[in-house]
Amino acid sequence: MKLVDYIHSNTFKDNFEISSNGELFFHWANWRETCKLQKDLLGKGIDQIDFIDNTLEALKTKTIWFQRNLKSVKSNLYELYEAYLDPRLKVTWHDFQKNTLVSLHHEAGPFISLTSMRWMDKSTYSFFVYRKLLTGYFPLREFRLSANIELMAEVNNSPLSQMKMKLTQFSKQGVILSIDGHSFNKLKSCESIAIKMNINAFQKHEDFKSLKSFKANATDGKDYMYIKGSSFTNISNMNNASYSNGCEYFFFIPYSEITFSCKEQTPYELFGGLVDIVEKELSHEISKISIERPLEQEAA
Repeated sequence: MKLVDYIHSNTFKDNFEISSNGELFFHWANWRETCKLQKDLLGKGIDQIDFIDNTLEALKTKTIWFQRNLKSVKSNLYELYEAYLDPRLKVTWHDFQKNTLVSLHHEAGPFISLTSMRWMDKSTYSFFVYRKLLTGYFPLREFRLSANIELMAEVNNSPLSQMKMKLTQFSKQGVILSIDGHSFNKLKSCESIAIKMNINAFQKHEDFKSLKSFKANATDGKDYMYIKGSSFTNISNMNNASYSNGCEYFFFIPYSEITFSCKEQTPYELFGGLVDIVEKELSHEISKISIERPLEQEAA
């Protein structure tokens, strides 16, 4: 699929494929330029907002119950997500809501802690974010390249203490790593993380076309990416972790806090270079979109 077809496909959950194996991909919400394109379509009568609104409207029929100080209040899923996304409540969410329980099933329970975030569905949350992006209520992002690259990490440089990780996003500032919720306590107490990977998979690509065959989920990786344990447990990452639903935790690691066992390239050159390749190609494709569509309409 070409980028122009992806943008006009009205698909909000789908990604634009970069590598054929699904390890590298892009979503329109992760770049200000593609967000602007989606907004332009709204002004031309292609109303994607209707699709999102219909999806979110259905949440108002999903009854939930809050319980605080043994008193129950009936509400719905739409109001819960709206409250969570309210910037006025975000700062005090954990302080004032830690004693509040929520049930998605019945007024008699079972109840879970509101701040446990176990009620949060990533797909549902995304639709709220997409609507705010398209209507101008969310800041637009610099380019981010999504990934699904499975890695194995050694805690405190010990092969006997391992945890699974994923590289889930690259930007020009750093990477986002995710870990399974079961490994969270192990990570909180670690001094360093050595992540086994195949550096060559990133080095051999110099143009966008070659990324189609990108493959970094290699089991024979012999290189290591080193990160201090404190990089995961800094205030920003711990605050973000508190909003996790407990199944998966995400951590932003700046390039300045990453080193490699091989010194041929810096983290910025290696990962940031990948971001540059994709951003330049998509920028080139975007420059053609305003030309291609009118021509297609005339031909029709």
